[in-house]
Amino acid sequence: MEKVNLNYNNINYDEIVLKIKSSKIGKEIIEDLELTDEEIKNNYELLNNYIKLNSSCENCRNMNYCDHSTKGHRYGLKRDFDGDLTDYFTICKHYQKYYQKKKNIVFTTFNEEELLDSSQKTFLRDNYNLLGNFFEKLVKISENQPVTGAFIHLPDTKIRLKLIKGIAYTLLTTRKMAIVKFSDLLQVIKSEFKLKSDETTFNELLDCEILVIDGLGNESITNWSRDEILLSILDNRIQLDKTTILCSEYSIEQLKKIYKIGYSDAIKVEQLIGKIKELNN
Repeated sequence: MEKVNLNYNNINYDEIVLKIKSSKIGKEIIEDLELTDEEIKNNYELLNNYIKLNSSCENCRNMNYCDHSTKGHRYGLKRDFDGDLTDYFTICKHYQKYYQKKKNIVFTTFNEEELLDSSQKTFLRDNYNLLGNFFEKLVKISENQPVTGAFIHLPDTKIRLKLIKGIAYTLLTTRKMAIVKFSDLLQVIKSEFKLKSDETTFNELLDCEILVIDGLGNESITNWSRDEILLSILDNRIQLDKTTILCSEYSIEQLKKIYKIGYSDAIKVEQLIGKIKELNN
């Protein structure tokens, strides 16, 4: 659509009215505020600025398309107490959805912008069959019904990550979540231990409504990472009735072999696998 760019050296007010009315954005604000032709003439600079600054908003689909200097805001016009036209900044409808989702991210090792990209939801919708039995659980979780958790086995890493982001995008609308890659999480927790902090990340993972852990079996496996971190997280969250979603390129049977470090720790491995299966019921 051709942008309205009014340059009035010799002002023709009738032409001003026609040009502003020819803009879809201009027509909408004129109808919304019930502006007369005389008011359009008297406020043409405000209206021209309104049309120019909001031209990119006309076909905007989400925050990823926003190119405003003040992201998520748009230029507005309204009447003041005297009925005169005045300008202001307001948040757009996409801003409200975007930042509500962002606010619901308790902790993540993923790129937040990717988790908040609506294209993730489209991919999830088009490939929901890859979720298997988890799709029914996803519906229940999104409706705030109690779900202990799930185990998603998908060997294709790229597809699995896209599905995880789609799951996050869907649930972040109403639920507070932590979404982590397990190997990255271990590094964060180690750093906090070294700094002698209050283990805030570990505690956040225990308490958040929904926890998604990806990459089981790809971390550097030690007794500490397996027993004190992973097993502790799963055990505590099951006891607290918190939803935990585990994702891996390995099957449960493969993980059973992967997490066996030595001959003497079979009981710990069985305990861990038992927790994973309990989540998946």
